Amino acid sequence: MWIFYTILTAFFLASCDAITKDLLTRHSPWEVIQVRFILATLFLAPLFPIWGIPRLDATFWLAAGTDLPLEILALLLYLRAIEISPLSLSLPFLSFTPLFLLVTSRLMVGEHISPQATIGISLMVVGSYLLQVGKIKEGLLEPLRALGREKGSMLMLLVAFIYSITSNLGKMAITHSSPQFFALFFSIEMAAVTVMIPIKGKRRLHLREKGMVLMALLFALHYLFHTLALNLARVSYMISLKRTAILFGVIYGRILYKEEGIRERLSGAMLMVAGAILISIAP
Repeated sequence: MWIFYTILTAFFLASCDAITKDLLTRHSPWEVIQVRFILATLFLAPLFPIWGIPRLDATFWLAAGTDLPLEILALLLYLRAIEISPLSLSLPFLSFTPLFLLVTSRLMVGEHISPQATIGISLMVVGSYLLQVGKIKEGLLEPLRALGREKGSMLMLLVAFIYSITSNLGKMAITHSSPQFFALFFSIEMAAVTVMIPIKGKRRLHLREKGMVLMALLFALHYLFHTLALNLARVSYMISLKRTAILFGVIYGRILYKEEGIRERLSGAMLMVAGAILISIAP
């Protein structure tokens, strides 16, 4: 069941990203963040009476408190990355989250690296190289140099590392509460932060704009299924499979934004996802 939940998570996330990229052409990243979490909270709140409030211990509050500032930082970097770079070039670098999880999960929850996972890592590295294979005629190392010049890709790589930490923190918070409760709790705390933090310039909430509403609904569905899947599976397994959102993102980039070089990027993205899947099913 966790595999089904994770695929749904990936689809909703990629769809949310595709709409967000368009919204960022008209609104600031902070405006998008505010509306995303305020509306997501409203979408999830009606289900709250069904779930109730579980018993919350010190571990929950420690994990949730540590997770919050890291999630805010990651989200700001995430939005900036998809704002300045093509979806098909920036999103694939989220595949490196499983690579970082091999280290962070071992330190935080005791997971270990297997030979199969090592093969998966190799596939992700090759996939990242193929993302800019069109530049190989300029020199064997030119694709790697091009990746270094692509700000969105570098920002997304940093996001991938942060998510390798927050994924473990989220798992801890979920196991010490419930998936449904933490989905709503996370939306509430993020919405509160976006309202309270002072931002220069005039604040505007576009709560009735259709694109904003759809973006927030997709995000709420994504995070609900994310917590359900994470509760049932090992962190490295679930997060690895969630990166199938990359393939959806590459397709959206071509269909909605007519992004070029889609074939070379799709082949690279597929290798990266293949590597992530190998890691997800590794013993």
